[in-house]
Amino acid sequence: TQPLEQPVTEIVTLTDEELMALDGIEHDPLTPTPWVSGNAEGEDARALVTAAAMRSMISRGIVSSTAVLDPRRYEDGSQEQARMVAVPALQGTMVLRRTADAVLIAERQTERGTAYGYFYLFHVDGGVRVLWETFDATGFHLFFLLEGETLPEQLRAFVDPVDGAGEADGEIDEVPAASFAASAPATRLAEARAVTTVLVLDREDTAGPTAFTLFATPDALELMETDGEGEAAIQRVGAISAATLTSLVEELIAGTRPGADTTR
Repeated sequence: TQPLEQPVTEIVTLTDEELMALDGIEHDPLTPTPWVSGNAEGEDARALVTAAAMRSMISRGIVSSTAVLDPRRYEDGSQEQARMVAVPALQGTMVLRRTADAVLIAERQTERGTAYGYFYLFHVDGGVRVLWETFDATGFHLFFLLEGETLPEQLRAFVDPVDGAGEADGEIDEVPAASFAASAPATRLAEARAVTTVLVLDREDTAGPTAFTLFATPDALELMETDGEGEAAIQRVGAISAATLTSLVEELIAGTRPGADTTR
């Protein structure tokens, strides 16, 4: 693979309905489609907005169709079903979304609402490439390409928008899940300006996904994970430094390499 010219390279921006049109309305969306979900309920409404989205992409020149004829000339229309062809950058993006070795999903809650970051991981030529899809309630999906070594920095900026992560780790509190709501750590986490749930889905991992939650407060970035289930579950919470977050993300990325030991 050729090195990227920029640490983060923007590829394309697509709307909910454009993604649905490209994937096919008969298929379940790969990622949430918040704008369509809130504004186009029902099959007829979704069919209408996706048809309009496809027409828009054709007019923008990122999709071509054999159904579009030049009105300046008299042409007989083809009797065959119209073919749609996307530009290479768009074709590549749609393929990459469904062929990743793993995907790291970050769902961030702030006072502004919910924002999503889908980081599709690819292990190629001894390195890692990442397709990053990010979007919020407006339903505009921005796609970027970046090197794997850039991912920890980009993820940290996403989960810690108030830059609360310090230089040292804090002590870890262990609290039974049943009594966590009334605990001191829960009171501390209530000050969070951003709460991000992180989920790592590995194509080859049979042990199940890795999941944890990050709380960005003005004074710290805290990580919470759950050990066990039901009444026996324990919540572990502690502040982590920026360096620890970087190491954690690097470890997660390495663990998704095909053939790697996925015991985490």
